[in-house]
Amino acid sequence: MIVVPLIQKIAELFLILFCTAALVRAGIVKTEDSKVLSRLSLYFVTPCVIFNAFQKELTPDVLQGMGAALLLSILFHTVFILIAALFGKLFKATEVERACVIFTNCGNLIIPIVSYVFGQEWVIYVSCAMVVFNILCWTYGIRIFDNKSPLSAKRVLLNPNIIALILGAATLILKIRLSGPLEEFFNDMSGMIGPLSMMITGMVIGSMSFKELFANRRIFLVILFRFVFCCAAAVAIIKLTGIEGRIADGHTIAMISLLSGAAPSASNINQFAIIYNHDAKYASAINVVTTLLCIIFIPFWVFVFEHV
Repeated sequence: MIVVPLIQKIAELFLILFCTAALVRAGIVKTEDSKVLSRLSLYFVTPCVIFNAFQKELTPDVLQGMGAALLLSILFHTVFILIAALFGKLFKATEVERACVIFTNCGNLIIPIVSYVFGQEWVIYVSCAMVVFNILCWTYGIRIFDNKSPLSAKRVLLNPNIIALILGAATLILKIRLSGPLEEFFNDMSGMIGPLSMMITGMVIGSMSFKELFANRRIFLVILFRFVFCCAAAVAIIKLTGIEGRIADGHTIAMISLLSGAAPSASNINQFAIIYNHDAKYASAINVVTTLLCIIFIPFWVFVFEHV
């Protein structure tokens, strides 16, 4: 049963988070140090993980599975955007709240979980979700915060994560496999993504009190829409499309897609909130709280998925 190893891996990652928070409380490291680690994670470690995920043999089954993962991610994000729009209409949701409902931390948290539970060879299907995430996040996501400035194709195409996707896909299609030091380099970098992301979140948590995290009571609405409505919609989409029975390894690929869709709010939203002056403290609180609560909600929705 997948729920048990899933909970074990999430618990392991959370131990890293709490230990890092304790270091901040003890004054050994500072919350400000997380900014450097965030940039390293976003622009160096994550692109390496994405590229490394494509170091796989391209078989008809893999190609079909990638297509299914891409389709599910597109459907998920489309429905998440509609749910966020409903959130905005019913409760006058802010830009930060709507973005936190739509975009998930599908890379930093889900990649190490998938590697542990299923194996490194399955990370490629997480990368398919990250393709959709990155394109939407750096286009539609930015438009949520800044609807006046024109979209920059250069900003999207020159993003290290998009470059890594393009280069990784090229190596997959051209059957280019790394070996020796290069192979070990990318494998080692891929192993860093989970611990590094939890350290960053731990640094933020270490400087915040419980009261600060829930200072804005609307955070409970964000939790409701992100972890209940969006996750329920993701399970429904998988079941309605019938992808599980249509392709080889359909159940596992659908499960990986669900994990990406049920992840906490994306850490990128914090950075957008800072850049465009949209209540960055609240965005950080949402990221922290949803990350903490995912230890409950992710196993719950996996259990629902397996028993519906």
